[in-house]
Amino acid sequence: MSSVSFDRAASYYDATRGLPVEIRLSLARMLAGELAGRGTCFEIGVGTGRIALPLHDIGIPMMGSDISAGMLQRLVANASRQTIPPAPQPEPGRPPHPPFPLMRADATDLPLAVASVGAVMASHVLHLIPPWRRAVEEAIRVLRPGGVLLVDFGGSTATPWSSETLALFEAHGIRHIRPGVSGPEPLAEYLGSRVAVRPLPAIEMKSHRSLRQDLADWEHQIHAWTWPYTADQMRRACQAIRDRALEQGWSIDAEVELTRTIQWWAFDLTDRPH
Repeated sequence: MSSVSFDRAASYYDATRGLPVEIRLSLARMLAGELAGRGTCFEIGVGTGRIALPLHDIGIPMMGSDISAGMLQRLVANASRQTIPPAPQPEPGRPPHPPFPLMRADATDLPLAVASVGAVMASHVLHLIPPWRRAVEEAIRVLRPGGVLLVDFGGSTATPWSSETLALFEAHGIRHIRPGVSGPEPLAEYLGSRVAVRPLPAIEMKSHRSLRQDLADWEHQIHAWTWPYTADQMRRACQAIRDRALEQGWSIDAEVELTRTIQWWAFDLTDRPH
């Protein structure tokens, strides 16, 4: 199984995965504190620039790759609109230029030289790569001695209806699978003495969510874990959830406040052998 491409999500990714401005700026400042003075930072799975563009805007030298051409195109379009200070408008008929070097590449085979960058970032990407160890080895290969791998493993925030809906999905043959690595422990165990591991300061973000909103996302197959299943399969499972909500007297329109913790981890290269 190969890495998951987000071509199908490029048009709606920012609307469904975007961060509020204040959170985006707080995150950029926190990561910049780790990246300042390290030289170029390379982001694998750079996507639409959700993490990389704010860092670029505050002076961190960036490069990035993604397996999805559509996501890279969206990044370039985003950069032409949001660069601070405002970017010059492209000439009519000419596409905007990339804000920093971009390449279409799989994270398991990076077109970079050995020891060529000071930092590698991976945000919500390693869980999408079944051969994640190969991707990690590529990150280590391109890092200079003393470099750092920064990872946000992502993950969903539990809702009051999470356990019930997961059970109903499984009853319809639908599983919420993350084919790669989903937490710091397996990665730290794999890398062993080659790295020192430390958590970066966590950032909390409040949001509001209803079951109706989740049902809409599931039926439209917004999330990558829904993509292996047919539209009909998803519709049947969602109807079963609606039926259960009616039986149990749940309000699918009631919003709940959720607290999401954005947690990055630093894997600092040591001089110890593998």
